[in-house]
Amino acid sequence: MRHLIHTLSVAASMALFSSGPAIATEAANINCGKPDKVCRLADTLLPLRALPRPFSNIYHRSTIGNVAYSNVKAFFPLYVFDKKDVDYSDPANPKGWYKIGSSVFDKPLGWMEAKDIMEWKQALVVSYTHPGTGEERRQPVLMYENLSDLKALVESDERTEQAQSAYEGMAKTPMKVPEGVVSMEPKRFVDIENKEGFYILPVLDYEELDIFDDETRYLQIAAAIPRDRTDTGGADLLQNQDYVEQATQGETTEGTEAENLGVDIKFVMDITGSMGPYIDATKDAIKQVATQVVAKIDTRLHFGLIGYMDDTEDFTPELVDGNSFVNVISKIMARGGADYQEEVFAGVKQGIETAWSENSIKVMIIVGDASSHPKGHPKNLTNMNAAQLQELASNHKIAIMAVHIKNRRAGRDHPIAKEQFSTLARNSDSPEKSYYFPIDADNVNAFGQVIKTVSETLSKTIADVRSAKSGDKIDVIESTAEVSDLDTIDSSAEAEEAAAAFAKSLVATALVEYLGSAAKPPRDVTAWVLDRDITDPDKRALDVRLLIKKSELNDLITALEQVLMAIKRSELTSMQFFDALQGVVTAAGKGEDISFEGAKSLKKSGLLPAWISSLPYKSAILELDDEMFESLSPDERGTLEDDIDAKLQYYREINESDLWVSLDDRDRNDANVYPINLEMLP
Repeated sequence: MRHLIHTLSVAASMALFSSGPAIATEAANINCGKPDKVCRLADTLLPLRALPRPFSNIYHRSTIGNVAYSNVKAFFPLYVFDKKDVDYSDPANPKGWYKIGSSVFDKPLGWMEAKDIMEWKQALVVSYTHPGTGEERRQPVLMYENLSDLKALVESDERTEQAQSAYEGMAKTPMKVPEGVVSMEPKRFVDIENKEGFYILPVLDYEELDIFDDETRYLQIAAAIPRDRTDTGGADLLQNQDYVEQATQGETTEGTEAENLGVDIKFVMDITGSMGPYIDATKDAIKQVATQVVAKIDTRLHFGLIGYMDDTEDFTPELVDGNSFVNVISKIMARGGADYQEEVFAGVKQGIETAWSENSIKVMIIVGDASSHPKGHPKNLTNMNAAQLQELASNHKIAIMAVHIKNRRAGRDHPIAKEQFSTLARNSDSPEKSYYFPIDADNVNAFGQVIKTVSETLSKTIADVRSAKSGDKIDVIESTAEVSDLDTIDSSAEAEEAAAAFAKSLVATALVEYLGSAAKPPRDVTAWVLDRDITDPDKRALDVRLLIKKSELNDLITALEQVLMAIKRSELTSMQFFDALQGVVTAAGKGEDISFEGAKSLKKSGLLPAWISSLPYKSAILELDDEMFESLSPDERGTLEDDIDAKLQYYREINESDLWVSLDDRDRNDANVYPINLEMLP
């Protein structure tokens, strides 16, 4: 069952392209030619889609002149009905024409120039990973016009030396551009989840590479920004000095509202009886910060408090200053606590969803001495697990630090709590690291020192950033303290040193995201890239995501709800899974449209949306059939049910969030999109 539940994360992130047909642009893989019939991919028979660039026209014929439709919806998926004289030998300026239409069922609308359209065989995009800080920072992605030039560097016996030399040359003035490089990722972090700077990098083609320890790929991508395009014939290439200047600029306060930047620290704290001393220690620590730090400098530091036991309570519907926070927490009396586990997950979820300040670095500090009720437990109020909550917090740009109070009498719970807390506190710039802070329960003074040091470090660092002159470098980003895995902290001195390192690393990572808002990704570039840092292939430079429409997510939610109902019905009635599923679908009024007779897997049943069935990754949920379902033990079926239910809850949270992006102002809300991580798909 472990293999069943973890297949997605392995297949999606490590073997995304290897499990399906090649994503290629060669004409031999596309069947066109039938009058007024959509072109189809030869291997899958799926229709060929394409994305118009901004400010493009549709012409009546394959010649410049009579315009049929002007200013076509940018990045709104269209369908290809024919290709004429298409030539990508000059990737920055493709030649030829595409005959396109808005539906596979309707007649074509007309012809578009190849330079105004991008083939898109799956709704797959890549996003730049967090570049990291200090010595752990990765190099920017280099964009090559031709795959051969990129291969010559990557597959050279002297790759590391040549790559380092290339980056050194690009840092000089004037820039020395390596052979074949046409553009580059900006040095500042351009975050795909930043709605104001949203970009898309559709995957057009790929080729696998097996010379490194981890699976690596060459990707052909198109770089585009919705509602934004350079002048006709232009692109964000390295010949464009304006683009070079902004792309090579490091993190400074220039172009941001750093003078108004603040810090929000929201505590999500266990308030059961055993936590009394730590509630008092938190109060004393924040009181010291309020009197010794905030009183001397304008820190713009605000606090919040969510308390949890087997339920939760928000003690600060609006965030408060330090003195007000001390008054709030002074009134809390630790109480109750029946079973040992508490509702950590519910507290985190409420902390994510409740008030945060505008223009602030958002930090959540979890404090508890027990693990959370896991997904599937009757008292779990969220229907989510730690990984999905961490993803949700990351979506909302909330950094989490978890302080685990390790009571020696609860040794059996320590591994469970550590796994949950470590997952919740994963570091966004280096997911294998975590802001997990274990501390001996007998040393309350050390705990108080942690809270005081973290609060002071965060507030002082942001105050320094806010007072910096425009254009000044931010030192904390360049010289981050080393954060290592911890066992148990049991002295105040050790606690202070480790807490300062944690806080500096956390704020540096958050500042890279915040200051990256001043950068713009390249536009109108089609190029080949490596999905890892060329100088250090252990560092992933690009992540694959699915650009999903809100209507598509709604369809997926509906289908998975029916799958979940079928699993429960099958368990209650001993029906075969597909028989139960047919009953659920029929009861929903769709029995005439879908039949499971002869279906060999859930993926091939026709119930799930066609777009997910066409994605080139494998998942045990999608491959589920009667035989596999019958082979599962009761515990394994329960785990499968919990996994689907947890994903459904995550989808509902995203569906109701404000994270959706409109690619075109003329679109309805259900056409808005979100770049979902493949690991979050079923």
